Amino acid sequence: MKKIQNRIQIILIIVLTIVALSLILSQKATPDNPMLFGLKRLQEKTYLNFKSNPMDRLDYMSSLLDKRLAEIAAILDHKKYDFLLSSSLRYSTLAGEMTDLVISNNLKDKQSFSSSKVVAVKDQFNKHKKVLFDLYVAYPKNTQNLEYKYLEDDINYLNIYLDKLSEVK
Repeated sequence: MKKIQNRIQIILIIVLTIVALSLILSQKATPDNPMLFGLKRLQEKTYLNFKSNPMDRLDYMSSLLDKRLAEIAAILDHKKYDFLLSSSLRYSTLAGEMTDLVISNNLKDKQSFSSSKVVAVKDQFNKHKKVLFDLYVAYPKNTQNLEYKYLEDDINYLNIYLDKLSEVK
């Protein structure tokens, strides 16, 4: 009986160690590593679901948007163009969710400091537009890869979201 308990404890320790290591490693995962990237996305979604306050959600989503932009840049740096569509879609979807969160919760009116949050989101979108434009310019267009159009889409979506945020009174 004692041997069985010891084996179970050893197995549990090994499993928990593997889980802990994969959670740590997944923090820097990029879309070209599907297993760790999937774990990273699961962690992000779980953590976002624990954020009940709209301002906290917006802060977390803002940090995620920075990560999404970094993922796009990493994909282009490593010339893994096959992952650009999915990364671009994740980026623009998150930016849209941030915009919807601001509008649906009327964050500008609810709290005195929230109008600075709206300005911060607009500033973030404008900064990201510049980075996306630089990535678009640097993208090799004399190849058969037409994925650069996804960068154009992200820029266009940011323009749409900025227009929506400008209408928040």
